Amino acid sequence: MSLQALFNNFVKGVAEQLAEYGFDQGKGRVFRRYSPTGDALVIEIQMSDHASKAEKVFYINVGLVLAPAWEHARQRYRLPASEQPRPLHAIWEHRIGFTTFSGGDQWRIADEAGAAEVSARVRRRLDEAVAELLPLLDREKFLAVADRREFLGAGGWRVRAWLLAEQGPSPELEHLLFTERPAHTHKSPMIQGIWNYANSRSRAADSG
Repeated sequence: MSLQALFNNFVKGVAEQLAEYGFDQGKGRVFRRYSPTGDALVIEIQMSDHASKAEKVFYINVGLVLAPAWEHARQRYRLPASEQPRPLHAIWEHRIGFTTFSGGDQWRIADEAGAAEVSARVRRRLDEAVAELLPLLDREKFLAVADRREFLGAGGWRVRAWLLAEQGPSPELEHLLFTERPAHTHKSPMIQGIWNYANSRSRAADSG
């Protein structure tokens, strides 16, 4: 079997596995599951620059995308409404490695034996990762882990900020952005993006 056929079979196996968890495959090797609020868990098989005719080298990226942050990104970059998020748009993004979320994250397939071994290891890692991450499509649970500084560490405040911004500008959001955050960050693209998005939501509600 050719190397391309081995890799195609690997991708097909990933698609079938993720379909069991409710993921849909988009263009290319990107798989998404959306929550009722429009948030998404996105998994992507990304080819490495080190891939060659003799070996497929790739990464498995995973990201949690908040709907308001993605809507803002679409507006900012004037992306079409049909565009769907990828891990690079996520508020939390990592690579699924051999044993943990960090380190040893470059997967390789060169022959049938290697393809079988990688497929088995990826299946185990995907089961582990999806079981851990799918519950975070529940915003209350995601907010709770963010407040505990899990996944996002000190950047967990961004989850609360985007969810507040989705409701429009408010004293709570203003305090979070401009009182709790250090003064030197107030004009940063992140702070300004969240605040501008909140105000755009307010204008949209007024015009509606």
